[in-house]
Amino acid sequence: MPLRELLRLSAESLQAHRFRAVLTMLGMIIGVFAVVVLVSLGQGAKNYILSEFEGLGTNLIIVQPGKTDKKSAFAAPIGSATRKMTMQDVMALEKRSFNLEAISGVVLGTAQARHEEALSNINVFGVNDQFQRILNIVVQEGSFFSREEDEAGRRVIVLGNNVRESLFGDDSPIGKTVKLNESEFRVIGLVAAMGNKLGFNLDDVAFIPTTAALRLFNEDKLFGIRAKGSSKVGINDAVEEISTILRERRNGEEDFTIITQMAMMDSMSTILNMLSYVLGGIAAISMLVGGIGIMNIMLVTVSERTQEIGIRRAVGARKRDILKQFLVEAVVLSLIGGSIGISIALFLTYGAHYFYPAFDMRPPYWILGPAFFLSVFIGVVFGVWPARKAANIETLDALRYE
Repeated sequence: MPLRELLRLSAESLQAHRFRAVLTMLGMIIGVFAVVVLVSLGQGAKNYILSEFEGLGTNLIIVQPGKTDKKSAFAAPIGSATRKMTMQDVMALEKRSFNLEAISGVVLGTAQARHEEALSNINVFGVNDQFQRILNIVVQEGSFFSREEDEAGRRVIVLGNNVRESLFGDDSPIGKTVKLNESEFRVIGLVAAMGNKLGFNLDDVAFIPTTAALRLFNEDKLFGIRAKGSSKVGINDAVEEISTILRERRNGEEDFTIITQMAMMDSMSTILNMLSYVLGGIAAISMLVGGIGIMNIMLVTVSERTQEIGIRRAVGARKRDILKQFLVEAVVLSLIGGSIGISIALFLTYGAHYFYPAFDMRPPYWILGPAFFLSVFIGVVFGVWPARKAANIETLDALRYE
């Protein structure tokens, strides 16, 4: 029997029982929809997190005191170092490295910031003039501090957007003073709004020179070192260079951990890819449930149409014709259900992207084809048994069936 004729008969059968056909397809619609949407969510989370990493700058290198497993993409626990990391380490790297575009020591602390009657507890970063390039910091008003101001330990400060609002409201803070733990700092710059980056709001931060930060917090060591590689392809050379210089300063001891932005992104990418696959696998279970629903309805259909099968066999239809007819019906149910599920998933994910473009959960093209063909495959697999049952009904038994 030609495929065109089989499709016509399938359409007539589904048309005769439209409500039941819709309910049968519902399981496949939900299954395909779930696969596409959950994989899209996993992919969207991956894209969002990786974009957050990239928003922190490019070719970022993090050096932390303390040693951890080399295979780890994350830093050593804070306070695990046996030897301090100091400004002399930063100066040595600055003078001897050839593969670093920028390097800065980092001092991190919290301080009570006051301007007149306004009071706010803020995070304070002690950095040098090169830190602006390392994290792609954009100064909206005024300027970042200079090398001379850092080396002289001048009490100057660059405010994050939220800190400005807390202390000055809508007024320009440039040239005014802020007290940090009762030490006066002159505001010379205002950073453009950066928002949350990996759970840390950079708008709640103020930046002061490293030397001034060491005095403010009464410290003689750095929280860590941040650097920017000259190029992406040379990032491993930069890491090896940093490691060599710091080991020499520590008499061969590697009491520090170096992490690259690329390593963190690769680790996160691997984790999030696995999450996408797991979510897709869980959702695929619902497609199996949809397939079982198709098989169940097709078995009922075979029982209801036993006399029709007998009449068709009596006028010359072969077993394989009956098998093809019922198998095509099962596949058509799956095919239509899969198409509707994909269409709904595309509509919702593209709609979500329109209203919230920062989180791009549009489905990757590699999932659409497999999701569709999997729905067709399930239709074939779960349609074989009812189709074989229909084909094996004897003509006389079918004609006598009531």
